[in-house]
Amino acid sequence: MGILIGIFIALIAVVALATLLSNKFKRNSSKGKQEEQAAEVPSDCCGAHEVCEFEEMRQNPDEIFYFEDEELDRFRGIAAEQYTDSQIDEFREVLYTLKTDELPKWLVSIERRNVQLPLILRQEALLLLADV
Repeated sequence: MGILIGIFIALIAVVALATLLSNKFKRNSSKGKQEEQAAEVPSDCCGAHEVCEFEEMRQNPDEIFYFEDEELDRFRGIAAEQYTDSQIDEFREVLYTLKTDELPKWLVSIERRNVQLPLILRQEALLLLADV
């Protein structure tokens, strides 16, 4: 009976030691990951990258960003209601390949390029913006 109690106590000690060491290694590895992530962020960053980038874009009205949509520049000067279905599909293809955080920037970009978004896509873009 004494041997069984000794084995039971030894087993509890081994489990406790394993748990303690496991927790220690988890804390050390998570601290290392946090330090790596913190090292990647520039010192002048406020933490709101999307807001900063969008504000920077708005402050530089002459700067135009392209989203692999240079072909849309040929629609410069065409009224929003005058697009054909195939032209609308070209806009739609770009619109739905954008990431959600790129949509406001893209809308500013085409406005600066004097390209009007087709009327039907304005509604779709507003719905997408509402989801953001």
